[in-house]
Amino acid sequence: MSFQRRIERFLYSRKNIAGALLAVAGVGLFVLGITGGWVGLGVIGLLYAAGYLVVPSERGLRLTLSNSQDSRDIRDGLNRLMTSIRYRVADDVYNRVGSIAHAILQTLPQDGGSIDATDPNVNLIRQTALAYLPQALDAYLAIPRIYAERRPISHGKTAHDVLLDQLNIMDAKMREVAEDIALKDTDRLLANVRFLQERFADSSLELDAARVPAPVSGDGPRIV
Repeated sequence: MSFQRRIERFLYSRKNIAGALLAVAGVGLFVLGITGGWVGLGVIGLLYAAGYLVVPSERGLRLTLSNSQDSRDIRDGLNRLMTSIRYRVADDVYNRVGSIAHAILQTLPQDGGSIDATDPNVNLIRQTALAYLPQALDAYLAIPRIYAERRPISHGKTAHDVLLDQLNIMDAKMREVAEDIALKDTDRLLANVRFLQERFADSSLELDAARVPAPVSGDGPRIV
């Protein structure tokens, strides 16, 4: 990452914003004459430092989805994922993650039992989806939200745009997978598995915009 981008991410960070707001309050005290001289300037610096130190920095997802073969554990993990991102991402991201989670669950036993671990297609699709989805979210959530939604990072796209492109692709493939499993279309399943492995082997937000297909329409969050 370039030095300029590091500076921009710092300026948009919660720690810097909190420190700056308290420092502004210190400036107000200085202007009103409540503090003055070097003492007033020191108060401004101390208030900025207090805001910077007290407010936590942006953090990633900090959630590991279960690798259990039990579909109930997987369902619980996806519900926890939805809860953990609810107020940390924009509605369009939240809705797309919900659609992906629903599609994943469609590939699992509906009776809440264990998946067939001997079926490499079902098992690999589950492993792929449950790894790449949290990885993409983890990389995104580690970025200051204002920066992620406003500053272009690749081909004029913001980190929010890039993440949404990734989620649209994953959503489309998960829907295809759910349908192919229902139809027992092994050839298409294997093709989708290869696509997911190749496409999301690197969860970086550096995405070539020219390779991103048009967004796929779908419903909002639904885990049933």
